[in-house]
Amino acid sequence: MNAPSSLSTVLDAAERAGKLNLRLRDLRAALPHSSPEALRQALHRQQRRGRLIRLSRGAEHWLIVPLQHSNAGAPPLEIWLDRYMSRTLGLTYHVGMLSAAETYGAAPWAVMVTQVMVAERRRSITVGRHRLAFHVCAHIERLPTRWHETPDGRFRVATPELTALQIVQKESQLGGMARVHEVLSRLYPACTPEGVIQALQAMDETPAAQRLGSLMARDGEETLAHAVLEWMSGRTFRAVPLEHTSMKSAGTEFDRRFKVRWPAHLATAGT
Repeated sequence: MNAPSSLSTVLDAAERAGKLNLRLRDLRAALPHSSPEALRQALHRQQRRGRLIRLSRGAEHWLIVPLQHSNAGAPPLEIWLDRYMSRTLGLTYHVGMLSAAETYGAAPWAVMVTQVMVAERRRSITVGRHRLAFHVCAHIERLPTRWHETPDGRFRVATPELTALQIVQKESQLGGMARVHEVLSRLYPACTPEGVIQALQAMDETPAAQRLGSLMARDGEETLAHAVLEWMSGRTFRAVPLEHTSMKSAGTEFDRRFKVRWPAHLATAGT
């Protein structure tokens, strides 16, 4: 008869098998002779040693931290994010905004917080050096996404075109339109007219479409800008400022095709 396993033995076997995501029910099944209190104490001992990390309170999802990732305090997102969001929490999600732009090589600086889009408000969590900020996103089930795949694993990410719309819509939260424009200029090569229309249909945000179309036209991306105009055909839309915080003034330029008012400092920078 085999002797009862210890938690350390179970963790070693799981890591050798490449299974770094562990749920409490799996650990209980692997350690049937351990009482709930004994298992709880063993888990916290391993956590204090840096061998394990719990993803969030109440989720009962633990993550093995291999030695090569000990300095970061957790493995890369690709190993655990999809399992945590889709399987443990049962939520539709995708990585969006500047974090999505970074996966396409379009962020000219390091993004320190991973922006995760979800249907309902959730508190931010910190897992090792990874900080996840959750943003509420309407109609998330119908938004176009794809897999971001690496040798370590994969997670869902907004398409390039949806990413462009998101950062334009949320520009006031992301450092302003000048910063967003810098990202867009690097994101255009990954975008297609078909993808633009698909994202516009799913998101259905006319003011964001106007702003994105005007930026594309100003940057000489006429094929992409025409796709925005095609989607807007037949819609009634009012004039909007390029930036949410901009007010109508004598110093603005007006894009008549998209009915977008450009503030002087951005109109000058874009010429």
